[in-house]
Amino acid sequence: MHRLGQFVALASVLGFAPVAMAQEAGTISGDVAARTPKLRAGVVVFLDKVAGTFRPPARPAQIDQKGMAFVPHVVAVQKGATVVFKNSDTVRHNVFTPDGDKYNLGTWGQGETKPHTFTASGVFHQLCNVHPEMSGFVVVLDNPYFAVTEADGKFTIANVPPGSYTLKTWSEKGAETTKAVTVTAGGTTAVKLEVGK
Repeated sequence: MHRLGQFVALASVLGFAPVAMAQEAGTISGDVAARTPKLRAGVVVFLDKVAGTFRPPARPAQIDQKGMAFVPHVVAVQKGATVVFKNSDTVRHNVFTPDGDKYNLGTWGQGETKPHTFTASGVFHQLCNVHPEMSGFVVVLDNPYFAVTEADGKFTIANVPPGSYTLKTWSEKGAETTKAVTVTAGGTTAVKLEVGK
């Protein structure tokens, strides 16, 4: 008997319901080019309109206020995820956004943290009303298939279900890029994108 048939038969004898085997996922890997090299970093690359319901991760993302800057400058999270904001500077900092629910987490000192859960998708500009020169971004997406590029523009999106998708980008200073991609089971789809002004 075929091994799968043996497994199903054994599961039936032991009283377990057969479980549908998930199709092997694929990977999207590539790099983002830009006319100005520094624009390659911090680009959010994501799949648009993926069918299904996605549970947000239990572990929160983190943004530090360190060296008078939001670190990292750009964070991407799934809708429903929590971001913990920390102050590592010796001065007091504030976190607020004029976008979406327009939250203001207050002002706090070194070593303290404040969490915020993002219940809607969109781009949330992070600001400090104590230091107006400080700026960061939280990009909230509807599914878990996204990545933020490194300084060299490279990115990898893993565990993508096989299928055809629209790949998009968001960046602070670049125009949106859109590209059709096809992901195969167990395969890696290589992608090259360019972000223009």
